[in-house]
Amino acid sequence: MKSVSHKQQTVAEGSIVRVMVPRALPSMLDYRWCGSEPPQVGALVSIPVGRQGCHGMVVEVLETSPFQNLKNAEPLAGVPALAAITAAFYRWVARYTLSAPGDPLRAALPKAQVPPEPAKPVVYGVGQLPEKLTTQRQAVFEAAAVPATASDLAKRAGVSSCVVKRLVESGSLVPVEVDDRAEFVLDTHLAVLTEDQQHAADAIQKSVRNASFKPFLLDGVTGSGKTEVYFHVIADLLQGEVDGQALVMVPEIALTPQWLQRFEEQFGFKPVVWHANITDVQRQRAWWQVHCGEARVVVGARSALFLPFRNLKLVVVDEEHDPSYKQDEVFRYHGRDMGVALAQHWQCPAVLASATPSLETWQNAQQRKYQRLELKKRHGNNMMPPIHLVDLKAEKLEKNKFLSDSVQQEIKAALERQEQSLIFLNRRGNAPLLLCTACGYRRDCPSCDATLTVHGDKLQCHHCGLTEPWPDTCPSCHEADTWRMYGPGTRRLVHEVQEVFPDVRLAIADSDAVHTPAQQRELVRQIQEQQVDIVIGTQMMAKGHHFPNLTLAAVIDGDMGLAHGDVRAAEKTFQLLTQVAGRAGRGEKAGKVLVQTYQPEQPLFQHLKDYNRLAFYEHELALRQEWHDPPFGRQIALVVDGLDEKLVKKSAEVLAQKAPETKGIIVLGPAPAPLAKLRDRYRYRLLVKGVVPLQKYVKSWLENTPIPQKIRVVVDVDPHSYF
Repeated sequence: MKSVSHKQQTVAEGSIVRVMVPRALPSMLDYRWCGSEPPQVGALVSIPVGRQGCHGMVVEVLETSPFQNLKNAEPLAGVPALAAITAAFYRWVARYTLSAPGDPLRAALPKAQVPPEPAKPVVYGVGQLPEKLTTQRQAVFEAAAVPATASDLAKRAGVSSCVVKRLVESGSLVPVEVDDRAEFVLDTHLAVLTEDQQHAADAIQKSVRNASFKPFLLDGVTGSGKTEVYFHVIADLLQGEVDGQALVMVPEIALTPQWLQRFEEQFGFKPVVWHANITDVQRQRAWWQVHCGEARVVVGARSALFLPFRNLKLVVVDEEHDPSYKQDEVFRYHGRDMGVALAQHWQCPAVLASATPSLETWQNAQQRKYQRLELKKRHGNNMMPPIHLVDLKAEKLEKNKFLSDSVQQEIKAALERQEQSLIFLNRRGNAPLLLCTACGYRRDCPSCDATLTVHGDKLQCHHCGLTEPWPDTCPSCHEADTWRMYGPGTRRLVHEVQEVFPDVRLAIADSDAVHTPAQQRELVRQIQEQQVDIVIGTQMMAKGHHFPNLTLAAVIDGDMGLAHGDVRAAEKTFQLLTQVAGRAGRGEKAGKVLVQTYQPEQPLFQHLKDYNRLAFYEHELALRQEWHDPPFGRQIALVVDGLDEKLVKKSAEVLAQKAPETKGIIVLGPAPAPLAKLRDRYRYRLLVKGVVPLQKYVKSWLENTPIPQKIRVVVDVDPHSYF
């Protein structure tokens, strides 16, 4: 579009619309409205962008535009407009995160197109009964008393799909029209709440009924029944609101089959699921179910925030402290914080649930910005398992071994009691480092400032994905058979456990072994049915699982998360290890936790051992307050990157020199990023700190600083990763 001066503004024929485009463009675009009806905010349109077309969303209706020769925006036939609240939320998120204006819509429409509306599944009911009724046919007709799809009828009746198919062909089962929402008023089978749980549920339900925004911290130890509380709130919402919707955000949704099974058992229907691993068909159906209001309950990962809700009445962020809620690629945002903002836009309650709340959430509760609802006891009044620290300075490990004698003895005792154990190590592969013992050469990734991780007979970079075979000789000294692995990974622990316990039944729970929800469901089934004695797993085993016969949790490297220079390192370690501890002793049998560490004197481990969360939080908050770190200050990270290292460094220095001097705001850097090279791009980092909102400052600074065309400046508001 060619810009003209304000004096040359012209009134276009008909209305002009400003459109949010789901592409990485620096601004929204103006178009001439070509619909027969007046335009409205939230309307979805087909628009040309350059030589290609895509779909966009109307965010403003204008009379004039500072551009001439406007192209046409055609409304999408049969596609209702998005709610005006959704349009306002998208605009707010883009402003807050300093992202491209269309990034939130791009999250909702990954292919820059409204997905085609899927055909509704055919639902069958009982037609003309045949003269001859076999046992299988009788079972199908009993199941069809409540109309369902052919596949669901086969599952209900416990027969093959062929039996149902023949009944359809004969007219004994006929297509019927059903109310898609009728299933939501079916009987629920919810657990009876304790006094603490009921108090929490009542408080949230009151906010739902009043249609008022209020953030809650649902604070309870692992196993205290936080899920049961918000299940009751959802049930009350479904019964009291004709078309009210609930969003439940969970971390790593593809890895929580137990949650989905639990929901279906208690509500009698499946929620709409949204995450990266669903198929295109599932994605299309989910998008339309949410958009048309048919999806009353949505459970999803962080991107579910940007679904086109019609009447959102409740937002739940389960395990709100989980690091996976932070999106660190392309469109950078924090799912927890955006979840609270989404609830505020819809004027409904936001429930943040955690056994180990983030310090930001905890501080908001302390300042009474959030209402804290505490659940003090585990289900059945089971006690949290005792945590024992294994001092690896005193209890020396054998060379190339990683299981201490204490851990081995406890595993042996658990096996003798026919109980299950979890060996926790948050690092997959065989080893994180391959070194030549002849010359000290370290096998690094050529594209990233990182070592290659050993995975069996190959090496892999966990940042760019590069893989290469195990080297025959050292490229530095050309010696053969001099390579040695350093450090443990889950696969190396497998070999060690098999050496110590040769007849044990092992299961591996890491992303190399578990790729799909189906594989996760199978792993869960094997553990629940006690076909596994020992589970060796990463953080995917730290949350969301209930295994009554798992009584021992052994943490192999308790210090691992403290080695990255991250202001949140101790907080993340405390949260993760508390979650791991919560996996042990969740049934009637008592549990025990062992944590191997070289730093048992650290306040982190002392507070962890005593389950003294309050003391740990006070200690961490005091350190944060001293340095004005979150939650006592705001931060925005700027990462300058490019292919030419000298140009990147020079550009970062110029950017720092152009930083305006403003009271209460300081700029640190530039300095090489901790990961100074990533995917062949060199990286320098600046950090903006202040006690006031920083977006306006950074936006003005970047707009008034010339950046070379070959250089990119990545902006991360509220950074959580410092690589």
